[in-house]
Amino acid sequence: MSKKNYFVFHEIAQDPKVQALFDSAVAQIASGNSSRLNKHYPIGVMVDGQKLLGSSVMEYRLSQESLTDFHYEQLRDFCEKMRLLLGWNEIDYQLRQWVEQNLRDPFFFDEADDFIYKEWKLKPDVGPIQLPEEAFRFACDIAISYLKYGPSYASVTANEIFDWVTQLGSDLPAQLKKHGTGDLPKALAQWKGQGASATANDALAVIRITQKEESEAAYGQVLDYLTELLSTTSFPRSYAIEFRGPAKTFLPIKGLPKKGVHQLFASAAAYPGLHEKMAAYARAAISEFDWYQNLEGEDCAMPGSFAVFALALADTRFAPLVLDYLHTVDGEHQSLHGQFVEAYIDQHGFTETAIAYLLACAGNIQHLRHRKTYPALMANAASLGALLKARQQHISDTPSANAALRAALESRSAAESAFQEARNTLWGEAASKDGGKRLISEATPELRTLYEQLFAPIAAPIAARKLP
Repeated sequence: MSKKNYFVFHEIAQDPKVQALFDSAVAQIASGNSSRLNKHYPIGVMVDGQKLLGSSVMEYRLSQESLTDFHYEQLRDFCEKMRLLLGWNEIDYQLRQWVEQNLRDPFFFDEADDFIYKEWKLKPDVGPIQLPEEAFRFACDIAISYLKYGPSYASVTANEIFDWVTQLGSDLPAQLKKHGTGDLPKALAQWKGQGASATANDALAVIRITQKEESEAAYGQVLDYLTELLSTTSFPRSYAIEFRGPAKTFLPIKGLPKKGVHQLFASAAAYPGLHEKMAAYARAAISEFDWYQNLEGEDCAMPGSFAVFALALADTRFAPLVLDYLHTVDGEHQSLHGQFVEAYIDQHGFTETAIAYLLACAGNIQHLRHRKTYPALMANAASLGALLKARQQHISDTPSANAALRAALESRSAAESAFQEARNTLWGEAASKDGGKRLISEATPELRTLYEQLFAPIAAPIAARKLP
């Protein structure tokens, strides 16, 4: 029909043939007979040999729906098919626009009148609000989708939508926050085991666990429950675990928040027979840019953090899981993994495993502090040799997003950038600036060659290092 690459929403009004293509796309998606074009942007669908931008198809479908004749179930099902086909990030903006155009803008004004901080209040002249309950249900569905599929900060958008719906006179947000969406299997929404019970609310993204019995079996059931909840449902990836149990046990890591979620995994770790269950939970929970919602500020932690820390301290066979965690965590916003690495070094010294953790952490954290005890702990052939070996292996590693960004800003390889951070942690920035001359000059002949190699630059071409 056209040599144009992708048709977009505003072109529908210009040509009836374009609208016919969008109508066909909507029908194909609704019937489950459409496929996605492209893994990365631009993402769309193909109709009669012509590409249509996926987000524009979503915008067109929403524009077809009138509040006076609102087909809730059809629209809800279409949006779910679009999410599965294109991904949440391709449709969330259009869905938020629908809420703003239909629920916010006609009835609210920004009392704060601030570009960033908004305070939405009902307009003084708003008369009786006559909106169908189905429109409120659809708006709440959008809010819940932000919680389930968006990053952790999407909770701000979700709560804003809930607030608008509430102010417009609906008790649906209150009911959702009390009972959840009803989408979870009843056995998971209200779970009862031997010596433990739990409730899961997918609208609030909160899991509340009460454990009365201190036993391996009780903790094992709780771990199985959490893993099943995260692995078999669409429970939000950022969530809170509120735990009450008999043992007030915490990990020997300074600075970790002494909250129930920490207590749960520290207590469970006392039973070696549960370590594999803890690892299964961690693998189900780990998700970059998601968080335990009841931990904030300096205490913020990616789901799975306390289970991973406990396993790392218990057994080196979980090192691959720990390294996966350290490479995944959003080091721009979390610092608890730095405290874990410090505690691990305090307990084990600079073993090969400790050095692997140090390098992974140094490449994925804003700052890892230098400690005066480190130079003496490193002053042996085994530790220096392990660091040199790790440095050479690290050259071929795929860098974390944080390490790649830092390397690009510093115009050097990601491996060398991460190693520089580790070297600053071990010997301080002064040693790095003088190329380790003082360390080398004061070292024994046995160690001098190792120091020289550790402070020698790596000849790795930056052009060959691509950002992920």
